[in-house]
Amino acid sequence: MRDWIARKKPLIARELRRLLEQRRADFSRINAWGRDACTRLRSFASRGKMVRGGLLLLGYEMYASRAAPVAVARAAAALEIIHSSLLIHDDIMDNDRLRRGARTVFAQYEHAGRGRHAADPGRFGLSMGICAGDVGYFVAWDILSRLPLNPTARAALLSLVSRELAYVGLAQMQDIAFGAFARIPARDEVIALYLYKTARYTFSLPLMAGALLAGAGAAERRKLGELGERLGVIFQVRDDDLGIFGTEAETGKPVGSDIREGKKTLLYIELFRRARGAERRELEALFGKPTLSRVEAARVRGAIEKLGARKTLDNMLQGLARDAKRIIGSLPISAAHVEVLEDICARSLARDR
Repeated sequence: MRDWIARKKPLIARELRRLLEQRRADFSRINAWGRDACTRLRSFASRGKMVRGGLLLLGYEMYASRAAPVAVARAAAALEIIHSSLLIHDDIMDNDRLRRGARTVFAQYEHAGRGRHAADPGRFGLSMGICAGDVGYFVAWDILSRLPLNPTARAALLSLVSRELAYVGLAQMQDIAFGAFARIPARDEVIALYLYKTARYTFSLPLMAGALLAGAGAAERRKLGELGERLGVIFQVRDDDLGIFGTEAETGKPVGSDIREGKKTLLYIELFRRARGAERRELEALFGKPTLSRVEAARVRGAIEKLGARKTLDNMLQGLARDAKRIIGSLPISAAHVEVLEDICARSLARDR
């Protein structure tokens, strides 16, 4: 996946810069913050991997008889702007101050507020970050609404994107609720969260959007949606595994950070489905403990292995990978594109971030 996406990134990045440069010129007429917001959005979005834009191009190329025209590259860039806006707001909710090797957007504004002696730099940063994310959403929507497509295709694309992004918002609300309340969610609740916060948004939406732009029918787009769900759940569960078993070099976070945060992942659910008695009480005390030591993190990892929680999820992922390969084999696409999709599946399954 990385190799294919990396080859497409320059095309998406050029279109993204061009589109945001156009808006910057327009927004500068409104006030100084218009130019500022577009500059920060362009800088932030350009540092991303551009996975979603790349998958939109893949979805298009699988069903098109020609290379992606400018309209498709614009749609890919719009998805990346939307993704950046979601991350800007996500960082505010999580109070994360570093992203993509630099200050997060709200932290940039907070820093600027301190330099300008704002009365409350923290509130200034949060408020400006929210506004910048909102600007990004509407810029992306404007780009999509102006694509040179026939009206039916354009309406279908806008409907698809708006529906899936509404699902992301609802899933984010669920994620916040999981963290706010002591209740351990049911396994199916966590899987639903993974489907709508990560899987469909990261994989299903861009593949389906690209195929729609290429003229693929509803049945084929539905298959891509199902494929994306499987790939995305594999991706997210492997991400959870790294959050507990990965090294600091692999995750970019301190060892055991997901345990300290008490994240209610599938791994967490499977662990507490099995733990009993004194061991369960010990594990409950360790999850969410801010001062968790490396020894205590190792204790949690040992329990996950010993009680079979990790093995259970590995078996589940192997089943999802078999389903994904079956769907890939049913698609009317070239052998080269089959290879790309199977590589995405394999890399998600053996993910090392």
